[in-house]
Amino acid sequence: MLNRLVIIGPGLIGGSLGKAVIARSLAREVVGVFRQESSLNKALALNAVTKGYISNYEASIKGAEMVVIATPVHIIKDVLLNLSRVESKGFIVTDVGSTKKEIVDFAKTFSGKFKFVGGHPLAGSEKTGVEFSQPNLFEKAVCVLTKDKDTDESAVKTVKNLWESTGALVDVLSPSEHDSILAFTSHLPHIVAYSLVNSEDSKYSRYMASGFRDTSRIASSDSILWNSILMSNRANVLYAISIFKKNLDILEGAIANGDTELLIKKIKEAQEVRDEIYGAT
Repeated sequence: MLNRLVIIGPGLIGGSLGKAVIARSLAREVVGVFRQESSLNKALALNAVTKGYISNYEASIKGAEMVVIATPVHIIKDVLLNLSRVESKGFIVTDVGSTKKEIVDFAKTFSGKFKFVGGHPLAGSEKTGVEFSQPNLFEKAVCVLTKDKDTDESAVKTVKNLWESTGALVDVLSPSEHDSILAFTSHLPHIVAYSLVNSEDSKYSRYMASGFRDTSRIASSDSILWNSILMSNRANVLYAISIFKKNLDILEGAIANGDTELLIKKIKEAQEVRDEIYGAT
């Protein structure tokens, strides 16, 4: 059991982690760091933290073994900088950001201050805010931790144990592997959803049924958050887009040329891959 776990920016993910830790008695204290009093009060009322501070890193970190940064990607570097200025030393820092290499490389600047382990729980939704947090959000969800030659092995084990205790299935990858994979499995789907919705005319919404709803759901994701994710993983995202364009060109060519055989072949290939991943319906 941890004595004090600090969660900076408890929203959907951070709040869910706080609830899971409290429900399972994984820490004596779950301390939240907030920017606004209203957010702190909401998290306390929802039992996502046991106490909290408004932008007070020094007080919140005192006596903590682990700090979880649960802010949007574009804020994480600033949080790391703030953590480097506190009096305490030797604590573990991890995050929940959707990109890893840029963050991990920046955190190495402070290796004498704290031990950083990149993290990314593959859970959540297009919703944000602690009011959407759930104590069982991570059960059977994959959580990726990152490790390279500079990562402290004991810190990885400690963070891994925390996530596994919430019910998550932990994989350990290099930061580059994470970003390369997630460009295809997470970042590209968002770009496709944005492109799909932007290709439509809302005046035809009467005729948009479950197919459109299902394929466009993640287009409702927060724009500031996803701008920072896509820009942080730019090279990998651009490569994923190039592969998607090639496949789209094949479908376009088959339709333009009346090539029924090729079109059916590509549709079947997609069906087989999806059925392999999620099971036939």
